[in-house]
Amino acid sequence: MLQIDHIYEFLYQEIFKDFEFWHLFNGVVSSNTPKISDISVFTSGCNTDKKIFFYDQEPFINKITEQYIDMFNWPLQFSHEEHINLARSNSLPYNIIIPPEEIEFYTKNPQCVFKKPILVTSEYSSDVDSYKSDNFKSLYYFFHGFAALDWYRGYYALNYNKPVVGTPKYDFISMNRIINNDRSYRIYFVSLLKELGLLNHGQVSFNVTDNLFDDWQDETADPNSKLSANARQHIEHHLTDISKLIIDHAELPGSASADIPRDVDALWNVVTETVFYYDKLHLTEKIFKPIVSKQPFMLLAAPGNLAYLKSYGFKTFEGIIDESYDTIQDNDLRIKAVVEQLAWYCGLSDKDKTDVMRAVEPIVLHNFHHFYGEFRHIITKELLDNTKTLFQNIGYNDEHVNYNDIYHVLTR
Repeated sequence: MLQIDHIYEFLYQEIFKDFEFWHLFNGVVSSNTPKISDISVFTSGCNTDKKIFFYDQEPFINKITEQYIDMFNWPLQFSHEEHINLARSNSLPYNIIIPPEEIEFYTKNPQCVFKKPILVTSEYSSDVDSYKSDNFKSLYYFFHGFAALDWYRGYYALNYNKPVVGTPKYDFISMNRIINNDRSYRIYFVSLLKELGLLNHGQVSFNVTDNLFDDWQDETADPNSKLSANARQHIEHHLTDISKLIIDHAELPGSASADIPRDVDALWNVVTETVFYYDKLHLTEKIFKPIVSKQPFMLLAAPGNLAYLKSYGFKTFEGIIDESYDTIQDNDLRIKAVVEQLAWYCGLSDKDKTDVMRAVEPIVLHNFHHFYGEFRHIITKELLDNTKTLFQNIGYNDEHVNYNDIYHVLTR
């Protein structure tokens, strides 16, 4: 199995060696204005008319992403002559500066103005589709699945013998460290937990953002917040005495995404995903934390993401809880529907809770063994099949790509 830190180098070396290969440093967008220095490039030189951009860790949010795509795609906006004139006048966008000696090179080598750009993402959305054209191609693969397989590979040994049925101290756990902007829905979620008296039933973190923000009031006061007026009113009424909730450590290292607290003593895991407000099929490593921890889960994400997870062979808990929340388009109602299921479980007798544990047990065990078994084969085959289709569409000769060896390396 490949370490996720090496995935771009591996893909360039084994599959895309004839491409100018772009990716974001550490896969993360700039917190300020996007700039060309945010990009790392593997390239075989200017003798290629193919160019690929792996924008595969962050969700595709137009107000941010389109600036990176413009950087990646900008030469295609101009004819070769226009490109040379812009270079000579130092009028290129995003602080791109071409030294004088390179201008002459571009003049003599028009093939350096790339013709076949490819965008790689790990989501399905209309935002990604909007960039598809006869000239601009796209490639999908499940980056976060590969990341989770690497980060959580050691939890098989830790949890293979962990029982599902037992006497956990808490009914649920939910991690809500970051609450700004696109993740502000977590404030309303915690407000509902507070209103219904559920906080004492769970291990809940909230607003622990390494001092990046003062408290939830900063977000609710922001006129650009995605919180609805109803959610803001509810929050202002119910969270008056809560600033932060800490269940592990006030500060976590940069590898927090790859860590799972070992002192978790709860049954359900309420996963609050990165993407909630956007119409995207996009899941991160968060959804796999309960799976490798042998926990049943409820999912706060964009509509359709439970079904998206099931398309990879995982099972969910329909019939034990009401999972119709996955189809609810209204953001506030989707959160309330999840909280209602949580409140139902928290209100059960100890005997009934044990019955629920027995009911979820075969699903939890299936997911655990599927993650450490067939899942890696599914996402590897998907990556390679989608790549083959892409190469056929752009007329690329891939005789150098040993698909069988790559499959073996990524699934061993």
